[in-house]
Amino acid sequence: MTNTNSTLSLNKKLTLTGALSALVIVLGITKLGLIPIGATASITILHIPVILICMLAGLPEGLFVGLVFGSLSLIQAAMSPSGVLDPFFVNPLISVLPRMLIAVIAWGLWKALNLIPHMPKTVSAGITGFITTVAHTLLVLGSLYIFKAADVREALGGMGYFALVAACGFNAVLEAVAATIICAAVFAGLFIAGKKKSKLSQE
Repeated sequence: MTNTNSTLSLNKKLTLTGALSALVIVLGITKLGLIPIGATASITILHIPVILICMLAGLPEGLFVGLVFGSLSLIQAAMSPSGVLDPFFVNPLISVLPRMLIAVIAWGLWKALNLIPHMPKTVSAGITGFITTVAHTLLVLGSLYIFKAADVREALGGMGYFALVAACGFNAVLEAVAATIICAAVFAGLFIAGKKKSKLSQE
C-alpha cells in the first residue's frame, strides 16, 4: 500500500494532521461526533481521528490530534456542561491526558500488528480501532476515579469504577465496533486507491 506513515512527506503529514484536527473540532462543536442510539444514549466517534492519524502519520501527529480532542472536551465542559460528570472534565488530567494516551496505544498497536507477517492492513486497522476505543473508555473513566474519586462517587450516588464501566459497557462496545468499521474502511479505501493509481501509472 502506498502513503503509509513511513513514506508520507512532512507536508502531507502536516496537512493530514490539520485536517483531522479540524474534523475533531467540527464533529465536537456540531455534535455530529455523537451518534444517538436511543432517547438517552449516544456513542462518540470523536476519538477515531486520533487513531487514524497515528496509523497514517505517526505518534507525534497522534499526540497533537489527541491534544486537540482533549482540549475541546475541556472547553466544552467549562462552557456548556450537559451531564453530571461534565464539570470534572475541566481538569486536563481527565479531559486531555487520556486522549493523548490513546494516541500512544493506537500507535503501539499499529506498529506491533504490522510486524505480523501477511497481516492485511485493513485487519490491523480494525483491531487497532477496536482495542484503542475500549482503552479510551477505560482510561477516561479511570482518570475520573484517580483524580476525582470522592466527587465522582458523590455525583453518581456511590457508584464505583467497575460499576460505571459495566454501566457504560454497551456504549463502549458500540463505539469499538464503529471504530473498527471506520478504521478498516479507511485503509480498504487507501488500498483500492493505491491499486487504481498503480494501474494508471502502468498504462
